Amino acid sequence: MSVFVQGFALGGALILPIGPQNTIVLRQGMLRRYAFVAATFCVVSDMLLITTGVLGGAAFLQHYPLLMLGMTWVGVVFLLWYSYGVIKEIRQPITTDSVGRSATSLGQLLLTLTAVTWLNPHVYLDTVVILGSLGSQIPAALRLTFVAGAISASIIWFYLLSSISTLLSEKLMQPRIQKLIAFVVVILLLTLAFRLASEGVVMLQQR
Repeated sequence: MSVFVQGFALGGALILPIGPQNTIVLRQGMLRRYAFVAATFCVVSDMLLITTGVLGGAAFLQHYPLLMLGMTWVGVVFLLWYSYGVIKEIRQPITTDSVGRSATSLGQLLLTLTAVTWLNPHVYLDTVVILGSLGSQIPAALRLTFVAGAISASIIWFYLLSSISTLLSEKLMQPRIQKLIAFVVVILLLTLAFRLASEGVVMLQQR
């Protein structure tokens, strides 16, 4: 198996499982609102994280546990606050107009993606630590090829997800389906907040 294919397969395995990023990109596509921006944010984030990991970022993170602790609790607070806003949206009457009015603004979208990406230690575990550790075992001359493979998986997945959800938007824009998607978003965000809080407690106990 070539190094590029190895990177592609490992990157895909870590990106494909459904999570907050995927759900948010899917929802923006159905709303036909900033779907390309959401996908691009995820792709660029993966590019930076994967490249950093393979080039030695895992060792850097291990030297700054307080930084990870602070990011963890900031992420918990933000995710709880954003989840509350989505819950209020779910409780609104189900009408087509209300779906349009409740669409996330660009600023809110970027803040949310920043929280679920850059304030989430599990993202660093997947991209920086796991992919970084595996990539660092590859001969130096081939590491960028491994990175290119992993990044290619991210590019294909996120842009495919945003494109398909946009194409199916007309069928999926029924208010009840939007409520269901919003509910899934809340569940995923609260689950992530709980996991981050648990990680934060462990970090505090280890200090």
